[in-house]
Amino acid sequence: MSSAHWYGVVDGDQVRGAVLIVPGRLCVPFIPDLSDARFIGAHLRREHRACMTVGPREASDGVWSSWAFDAPVDRCHDQRLYVCDRAMPSPGLPEFRQATVDDLDVLVPQSAQMEFEDVGRRPYDEDPAGYTATIRRRVEAGQTWVTDHAGRIVFQINVGTATTWGAQVGGTYVPPDLRGKGLAAQGMAELGKRLIPMHNRLTLHVHEANTPAVRTYERTGYRPHAAFRLITLRTPNMTHR
Repeated sequence: MSSAHWYGVVDGDQVRGAVLIVPGRLCVPFIPDLSDARFIGAHLRREHRACMTVGPREASDGVWSSWAFDAPVDRCHDQRLYVCDRAMPSPGLPEFRQATVDDLDVLVPQSAQMEFEDVGRRPYDEDPAGYTATIRRRVEAGQTWVTDHAGRIVFQINVGTATTWGAQVGGTYVPPDLRGKGLAAQGMAELGKRLIPMHNRLTLHVHEANTPAVRTYERTGYRPHAAFRLITLRTPNMTHR
């Protein structure tokens, strides 16, 4: 966050809308008024090149329409913000734990595959050392949780921004050969039992078309909330496999 920029529309002592920009990487808008979103987008066009954008759907579309309307879009997904403020009953999952640096050989390729499936990016291929360092920092900060089974990591999830008002979770991953066995639901329920008492609520966003993920989250106490948008850019020589 040390390299982030904030832009906003201010009316007297009130901030009517704001955008977080991590240059070249991420744009996150929260702008209730669509005209303000377009105004900020026009300003961003003079300051920053287009990058991945995620946030409330109308605000994201408004910013994009005046900022990056001519950018080569790779994916434009309808997402939904989900909220969980009541932990589901869980008998306990002894194999559920915080990850350690000894897990990096498994976590790094799993995380890279998750990002490719989710947003079509292969960050490890672009910068192996940098990507591995990012995963290591996340693990050392206690943000990654995993489930072990038969000597194998069968589920992982990350906890991002965390405050007393709530915590954002994401990066859910189950190896393809183990999907459909309830492992994600078990892990999500256990995570909620451990974190909701500390953070009051957990939030996440998911592609609305990803029916298995949506069903898993709803089974574990998450409720659909705001409509979100995810926009990613096509990069040179990008291929989908």
